[in-house]
Amino acid sequence: PMSVRDGRGAGPVEAGIFHRLSAMVAAGETGVLATVIATRRSTPRHEGSRMIVLPGGSTVGSIGGGAAEAAVIAAAEEVLVDGRCRRLELDLAGDLGVCGGWMEIFVEPILQADPFWVVGAGHVGRALVEVGRTLPFRFIVVDDRPEVLHALPEDFPARRILAGPDDLGDQLEIAPRSALLMATRSADLDAEFLARILAVERESGREFAFLGGIASRTKAGVLRQRLAKAGAEAARLERLQLPVGLAVGAETPAEIAVSILAEALAVLRGVEPLADPDGRPRGLPFQRARGGA
Repeated sequence: PMSVRDGRGAGPVEAGIFHRLSAMVAAGETGVLATVIATRRSTPRHEGSRMIVLPGGSTVGSIGGGAAEAAVIAAAEEVLVDGRCRRLELDLAGDLGVCGGWMEIFVEPILQADPFWVVGAGHVGRALVEVGRTLPFRFIVVDDRPEVLHALPEDFPARRILAGPDDLGDQLEIAPRSALLMATRSADLDAEFLARILAVERESGREFAFLGGIASRTKAGVLRQRLAKAGAEAARLERLQLPVGLAVGAETPAEIAVSILAEALAVLRGVEPLADPDGRPRGLPFQRARGGA
């Protein structure tokens, strides 16, 4: 049962929430944490009370129930989409409750790291994970060669999935803010994987916020044509980062990884790469990086 008491500090509910938060972070699960940070007059919960909102709207704990809690859940669903924190002021004297008080709630994503799928554990795929290990991404590496995955170091900071194009669909998870890089060893394999990924997007009604592939301009054109023939929508093909990466003169796998990670961060945060805070181009005009097959 929920324990409500006066004063501050963690009661039984909050202690349970801390355990759940720890488990979620360890498992890489997404969610939103809502915390009561200020109250006035009569309120159902005290400052420091917390509630976890899971994808789909289910909750762990409570900040008071009723219409006020429903408003927090609605805000949490927005946080799951854009990853931005929110501060809510709830007047419990009106439609949101009968207590007559006032609450301020801080709503934040539990995991700041966005899932980043890397299809292909070759030179660039491995470099992307190594270079990006301190960035706000959770990497999942996919390859169809068991010997390649087994050869990765034990401390390689990525989840590993053994799958080919036909197997990946059952394991692919498309979160609201997720990225995927296509970096396999051949154009044919790229096309097969991309066709399956786009099919999963259509079937699920969700899209990767960032979906790119390493390619020369010629290879990118051929891939787009093949995907169009396989049923991909023209509008979706236009949104692909193909070829991927910013034009930084990248040559080595680590340099290519930097150019890709920078573009992914820009896309996920909704900013124009190589622009100043006012949106004006900074330095050379924005261009796609030259890719390599």
